[in-house]
Amino acid sequence: MGLTLIEAAKYEHRLEHLAVLKTFSEGELLARLPFMNIAGSGLFYSAEQELPSVGFRAVNEGYTQSYGVVDQRAEAVHLFGGDVDVDRSIVDLMGPEARASQIEMKVRSMRLTLEATVINGDTASNPRAFDGLSKRLPPGNPMAINNASGAIPGAPLNFDRLDELIDSVNAYGGSKVLVMSKAMRRQLNALARASIGGGVYQTSTNSYGMTVHRYQDCDILTVDRDAQGVEVMGYDEAGGTSSIYCCTFGDQGVTGLQGPFQGRYGISVRDLGEVPDAPVFRTRVDWYVGFAVLQPRAAGRLFNITPAA
Repeated sequence: MGLTLIEAAKYEHRLEHLAVLKTFSEGELLARLPFMNIAGSGLFYSAEQELPSVGFRAVNEGYTQSYGVVDQRAEAVHLFGGDVDVDRSIVDLMGPEARASQIEMKVRSMRLTLEATVINGDTASNPRAFDGLSKRLPPGNPMAINNASGAIPGAPLNFDRLDELIDSVNAYGGSKVLVMSKAMRRQLNALARASIGGGVYQTSTNSYGMTVHRYQDCDILTVDRDAQGVEVMGYDEAGGTSSIYCCTFGDQGVTGLQGPFQGRYGISVRDLGEVPDAPVFRTRVDWYVGFAVLQPRAAGRLFNITPAA
């Protein structure tokens, strides 16, 4: 069973790794996305396409034989990370805190980049990465719902279409989440207040003291900007529109993947010391990471949403 980064931190005793896990967990999406441990360079799995038929029979009759249809799929883990070089003079003059600050910035950049890849990753433009939700759920996909029913360039958020999105995703015994931008969450909140009050849109505080927004029993997770400061889910899709994703996280749904490094799963942080060819201290952060949607109905998309009028 995959663990979230917050759960994985409970089993980690190395201080530098705990600090990295804490930084990664600051993102709402990565804090909730579980990561499945896999051996080897990828995951090979069967996705259900069609269930076998069943029926009733009379006495002395046999059952009709049938078979379920599955689709054999594979997802790879990818090499993700970076080196942090800090000049020796900075460490000598400003102390080790200056080096720790640079490492924290690198890890934060990794978090923002990974969150952006989960949403907008495209192997056509970056073959070293993986396909995100937008590439896996393009318009025309059975799990992609048009908010505007064919209108161009789109329409403000429609409650009926959002409910249709939530209903189209199978929970597989778990719970569903909605992934959207902060601007989209404000639009949803305003629409709920104006039309039906606060009944279906609720806020609460979780065990970590963080405010949790919910719509129709689905937690709302927001994704803000990437490492370059560009909005990940802004109104920059076709016709100046944006999307909302509904996902079920877990071993039968949407999950991250991670491979082992030197026999241990998760993020690797290594102090390489002063490198021989330059007066810098180098720290390397590595993560063999991937992303998978294990069942066709584990994720859906509501697209063609324009800003509120």
